[in-house]
Amino acid sequence: MTIWRQPVKRPSEVFAEQMRIQRARKGWTQRQLAARLAKLGFLVHQTTVGKWESGERRISLDEALAISVALDVGPAHMIAGSYVDAAFSRPSIALSQKTPPVSARQMRMWVRGQQALWGQDERRYYTEVAPDEWLAIQRAGVMGLHRGLQELIDAWADDDHESALESIEVMSEELERQRRSLEREVSKEIRRRRVDGRGQRELGGRQ
Repeated sequence: MTIWRQPVKRPSEVFAEQMRIQRARKGWTQRQLAARLAKLGFLVHQTTVGKWESGERRISLDEALAISVALDVGPAHMIAGSYVDAAFSRPSIALSQKTPPVSARQMRMWVRGQQALWGQDERRYYTEVAPDEWLAIQRAGVMGLHRGLQELIDAWADDDHESALESIEVMSEELERQRRSLEREVSKEIRRRRVDGRGQRELGGRQ
């Protein structure tokens, strides 16, 4: 069992606190947030909003997404604790006592499908995606760009300019290869269309 040596919060606790912070930033009362949720089809009383924010009442997934929409923020930031105020510092986050705490940045990347956490099978994590995304990552070099972007984000977040520059150089080389490959594919497609067009005109002339 993991022993937590610093304050660690679960995602549901983080989300509730982020809701309070974002509501305050918009200058809304709990009643105003409840009214905005009603327009989205979620009929809740202002006391329910208060119970959500205090942690007295759990927030369902549907409610969490509706709250994010109502507050005009991304759910990844709400779950990861991206926003801070005088009463809330960016926390470490864990699913339970048995999972090691992770940072807000790691949590955001996990939600976005950019980093596996808590012992997940990385190969499955990166490949079990929507069919359209799967087709994209099958293209040679695309997974390298995906990892390069993650490394660049990490470097910038750590204020590591040297590593950031290295990641940019590697990605620039791969992007140039992708550009040349796409140009060849586009040229082939244009030639194919021209050939198909001539064939259709010739066929029409014979008829």
